Amino acid sequence: MIDERTDEEKARSKRTHAVVMIVLGAIMSLCALAAGLIALSPGVFPSWMTGGWGKRETPAFRTPGKAIVSFTDFYPGALARAKAQDKIVLLHLAPSWSREARLMEETVYADAEAAKWIEANLVATRADADERPDLAYLYGVGAWPTTALIHPDGRALAGAARLTPKLFLPWAGLIARTLKADPAKAAGFAADARRRFVAVRGRPEPAPGPDDPVWGGVYHAPSEFAKTLADQALVALSTDAVRARAVLGFVERFMTLPGGGYASSVSGEVALRDGRIEEGSSYFAKDDAGRRAAGLPSVDRRVFAGPNADMARAVLLSKAATPEQKAHARRTLDFIWTRFVHDGRVLRSAGGLADWPADQWSVIEAELAAGRPERARKVFARQDTPALRALGPNAYADALRKRLSRK
Repeated sequence: MIDERTDEEKARSKRTHAVVMIVLGAIMSLCALAAGLIALSPGVFPSWMTGGWGKRETPAFRTPGKAIVSFTDFYPGALARAKAQDKIVLLHLAPSWSREARLMEETVYADAEAAKWIEANLVATRADADERPDLAYLYGVGAWPTTALIHPDGRALAGAARLTPKLFLPWAGLIARTLKADPAKAAGFAADARRRFVAVRGRPEPAPGPDDPVWGGVYHAPSEFAKTLADQALVALSTDAVRARAVLGFVERFMTLPGGGYASSVSGEVALRDGRIEEGSSYFAKDDAGRRAAGLPSVDRRVFAGPNADMARAVLLSKAATPEQKAHARRTLDFIWTRFVHDGRVLRSAGGLADWPADQWSVIEAELAAGRPERARKVFARQDTPALRALGPNAYADALRKRLSRK
């Protein structure tokens, strides 16, 4: 076929083609850079990277998809299976109350292409961050859900939060392909991830979210309407008596368990009878009657020693607490002591993780607030170790030791 274009038309066509190729190359480079940044940067990414679930206008209702990825528990055996199968471990880590975790389960892990790729290339595991604070400490990126990729020897290779379906496969695929081609690059991934995880641990804990003006209590964050026991305990100690009283009233009505103990969280969204989910932004905008007509949010009634001890201590020290609330706080400490403390060792939950340092500190401080130094001494004597001190400055441990010796 004869090209009948003039020389000028041919030159213009070549210039246009060159510009198009340059633009496409730049776009591809940006995509690769974004995937690389995600792979190497644990933490919360900007909305342009993550899809900004928390920033977009949220519809009042959603119909959840069903996760089709087959997850197993991280412990026991996940690392050994990964080594035997020459794979890396995917850890889906989040507390039960995390809305963002449910969104990821309903989208990324409900996607057939993603599920097929995960089965072929990863050992898929999950863990509850409230049950396993040790895993949250090792692999958490400061936001939920954490998606961590872990070498079979336990080293973190990368971590991310709030990945969307469009970003999960490029992110995880880049790391998996790189290590398949050159396993020695695991050391570089792990070293960079370690630096970034240390930086995440150094961040201050975020303050609780806004107050619920109808039922009292505080939301976890502006876009996360769950109410966690840990957040309520922080506000119960507030010098703002009105705010503290509202929090204590909410805890008494919704989180106080018969016989002692407090529930760990109250959901920030509501499952409706027709299978849909009403988002917290819609549900909690209603008055009391409107909320009750739709149904009550679910309550996670699991009892965790550390957060329960913190709540009991907050109630005992709060000037806004009623005598009934203080009496329940003491029952809670008795409940923890009989169920979760054995020979000075504190369990996270019944049959759960033992000797987590934060739980030891919490029980010691709560028992001191209750005027029971003999219990505090038993825990401190058992756990006065470098592992316990590691969670706080040695000066704090020394000061606590002096307090105990004076009692």
